Amino acid sequence: MRKPKGLTWTAFLLFSATLLVNAPGRVAASSLTGAINVSLGSPVRSVNPTLLGLNGVNVTGPRWDNSSLDAALNRFAPGVVRYPGGTAANYWSWPAGWFQPGSWPGEPSGQIDDTLPVFGSAPRAAGATVLFDLNTVTYQGGVAGAAQNAAMLDDQLNLLRAAAAQGLPVKMVELGNELYLNGYSNSPPNPNEMDYAKRFPTAGGYATQMNPWIAAIHQAFPGVKVAAVATDANDVNGINSRRLTWNAGVLPLLQGADAVTIHENQRVTSTSASVANVLAMPYLHFQKLKAHELSLFQSYGLPVWITEFNLADMTSGQLWRGTWLNGLFVAEQALLFLSEPAIAYAGLNATAGDAHTAIFANKQGFGKGGPSTVPFALTAAGTTVSMIQAALRRASAAQPLSFSAAPSLGATGAPALLGEALTTSAGPELVLVNLSSAPVTLNLSAVYAAGCTATQVYAPSAKTLVTGPGSTEQSSSPAVNQVTVQPYAIADVTPSAQPGG
Repeated sequence: MRKPKGLTWTAFLLFSATLLVNAPGRVAASSLTGAINVSLGSPVRSVNPTLLGLNGVNVTGPRWDNSSLDAALNRFAPGVVRYPGGTAANYWSWPAGWFQPGSWPGEPSGQIDDTLPVFGSAPRAAGATVLFDLNTVTYQGGVAGAAQNAAMLDDQLNLLRAAAAQGLPVKMVELGNELYLNGYSNSPPNPNEMDYAKRFPTAGGYATQMNPWIAAIHQAFPGVKVAAVATDANDVNGINSRRLTWNAGVLPLLQGADAVTIHENQRVTSTSASVANVLAMPYLHFQKLKAHELSLFQSYGLPVWITEFNLADMTSGQLWRGTWLNGLFVAEQALLFLSEPAIAYAGLNATAGDAHTAIFANKQGFGKGGPSTVPFALTAAGTTVSMIQAALRRASAAQPLSFSAAPSLGATGAPALLGEALTTSAGPELVLVNLSSAPVTLNLSAVYAAGCTATQVYAPSAKTLVTGPGSTEQSSSPAVNQVTVQPYAIADVTPSAQPGG
């Protein structure tokens, strides 16, 4: 919809928001009367456990072979674990299980053992596929150049062979991390702020140098899927020209890739934003992603791997990190990704550490002065994503849920109800979130003719800090055909057991 001439941008945006809020099937939660009818929507897609996983960056411990961490991973059961994950991948020495010689971004002062034999404990405990994130940037302690591309490829192939020999099948490979940036930088000037641009001066240069890697990895490991770096350029403040033009430079020259990777660490910066406005962000952003990048990638026949997603809390004091809202935010992201067949994988960022990750590494999940956290318990994000992951492990297909009168999130135009229906051997299983501050009653008679059981997890408030299992509440109740979903809840609905079943 274009802005009419003579109408200010402020007036136009208010007008647009009004249209969205009053669109058919979208009403304010406070004005709902009676039950909301739920039916099965489209498209239908096939699913498997490897649709969801975890970004396995781990340079501060605990070690991957820590029995408590492995027990937590076994309970979470991610379909994929990315190794070594994130920025570290661009500076990694696999034989050392640590960074290249020298001093690199994200490198702690103390080294832990992150070698393949140690790391292997994690995917085995989780029953997960490994996503190997290769080092395409540094070689022998320095930022490489095009002349060293072949030698780097040989080096990384040898390391993939070593992984396979240690019982870690090579099924998913990613060619670098966030190379659409100029380099790693916390606050310029930074000695590493141009590392990526030095290694790959242009996006086209990245594509042409990675084409031999794609061919060689396919030849060495039949059936492997190899993904090249792409980017989501929506909603990025101060975006640079390299990132803005990266996809256009890479895609026409890329040969043989099975997918492209993007990151969805969605930044929240406003300290005055309401809960409804923050929870509307994933949906509103996803509409832009579908219209722009996903459409472009599909025109090249390339599925998408979202190798990192989360709420990136950039507010002063980190108002949202580790709150129940953080859990709802990533659950919403995961369900949106699941609704789009073009997205073949999505990994929560990251595995173990503070309240931003999936699993608390220790008692200081909220830092010094924060509330004590339960070591190896699930965080808010871990709690919600693990529920979706568990359902995926039972499923063979998925399709979005359609709501007859979905409540809206304030004046944002985003829906407060989102959900997916999963096809399982026991019948349809629904996973949904109520992002509103009011309970909603759902009429599920179109899905369950013989009754169902709804299991819900929720917290006293969207702003509740989740420190361990005691921070949230869980209820499970049978129903005939109506289920009332609590405010700020994630729910899993399964068919009632049949006589003799």
